[in-house]
Amino acid sequence: MLRLVLLASLLPAAYALAYVGWIPPHAALVQAYPLNATHFTAYVNNSVVYIVQEGVSFRGSKTEAQAVMQYLYSQCRYVAVDVHDAPQTARGTLWTADVYCSPDGSMWLWLRWLPLRFAAYSGYVEFINATNATAVTPVGTFINYIPAGWYLDPATKAVFKMPGANLTLLTYVNSLSAQIKALKAELEGAKANASQGASLIAKLEAQAASLEAQRRALEEALRQRESEAAALQANLRAAQAENDRLRSQLAQLKAENDQLKAKLSSMNQTMASLNAQLSSLRTQLAVQPSGGEEGVNPLMYILPAALAGVITALVIYRKKKAEE
Repeated sequence: MLRLVLLASLLPAAYALAYVGWIPPHAALVQAYPLNATHFTAYVNNSVVYIVQEGVSFRGSKTEAQAVMQYLYSQCRYVAVDVHDAPQTARGTLWTADVYCSPDGSMWLWLRWLPLRFAAYSGYVEFINATNATAVTPVGTFINYIPAGWYLDPATKAVFKMPGANLTLLTYVNSLSAQIKALKAELEGAKANASQGASLIAKLEAQAASLEAQRRALEEALRQRESEAAALQANLRAAQAENDRLRSQLAQLKAENDQLKAKLSSMNQTMASLNAQLSSLRTQLAVQPSGGEEGVNPLMYILPAALAGVITALVIYRKKKAEE
């Protein structure tokens, strides 16, 4: 379908045909050099041959002749001739011919076209009405109205003569060549696009696989983090329970400490009272007559026992303080 649409779009188009000035297929290459504005010399079979382009004459000044010679030297590195006649003259053989020159073989100058380049030349140049055609020659580029002569169609590599060639057929062949070229370009573009598409698909598949691997890695990391968070939360709850237990134990120890403090305070008061009583007894014993005997005071036995109890309680209290 695309091909039909492309052909439909190409067929109505007008093609500007660029023909190149050329030589006839039967022309012969010769080693010739410009002699003057109208004649060349060549060596053929060890003899000098003079060549003249028929139908052209030169009526210019010496200065114009010098300019023409410079032009011919630049254009006529290669020379081809289509000989029409070869009469013998007093100076040697003279070839009357159609002479073609080229500096590099990519385009040829028919010397019949020289009047189109230099006004000092005179001669008849026929022009052909060729619509949509362009002729590229060493003497200028002509569009639609081109000089008669031999041309090359670069698209088809066909060499033809104008007038004489079927330009309609050449135009049609040229249009077909352009269509084929366009279709080939379209085909190459489609192949390139297909190749790029396949490469893009491969890249996208690789990228998708990479993203999938990253997703799995992230899910695994998330699971590990959830496990670590659960473990941390369990540890936190255990620490909080241990903290609560220690707080309760501390409160209990504080209560026991307060009780011990109260008991110690009471014992200290008792001990102070006992010390006071002991001191009073010692005073009484000191003032008692030496010879007199009285009954033994029972406090003598109670006070040491009470003092021992107070000391024991004090030791227990200090031990618990050290354990805290």
